[in-house]
Amino acid sequence: MNVNYSLDTHAYPPRRAYTDDAGSDLALNHPAIIPAGQHRLCHTGVHVAIPLGHVGMIFVRSSTGIKKHLVLSNGTGIIDAGYTGEIMLSLHNTGRHMQTIPEGHYIAQLVILPIPEIRLNRVDALDTTQRGTNGIGSTDASTA
Repeated sequence: MNVNYSLDTHAYPPRRAYTDDAGSDLALNHPAIIPAGQHRLCHTGVHVAIPLGHVGMIFVRSSTGIKKHLVLSNGTGIIDAGYTGEIMLSLHNTGRHMQTIPEGHYIAQLVILPIPEIRLNRVDALDTTQRGTNGIGSTDASTA
């Protein structure tokens, strides 16, 4: 699958370090300073054309979370097909120290996945299932 992208001035192209990588790494095109416990909106300068029937998902790189204690403020970024604006990263510093990310540092990754066409249908009641309404923590119950 070919995915078109464009770059703002001083932006770094998405890269795949290995041919079998699931995602393409994204770098910041401006330095960012993120105080401990704070959020900052960071620029990549990358624009992508997500193909119809697909979604772009943004994740921090493993090393970003482990070494820098940075996570995406919203957990996972979603890029809908049709959005061609700049990919921006809302980063949250979960650590105890300020983090300085230099321009050109590859910090996140873009994964593009197919999505099925979904039609939501309202019904009066849902079918009965084994799990039913057992939600958060329901599988943690111990059997003594």
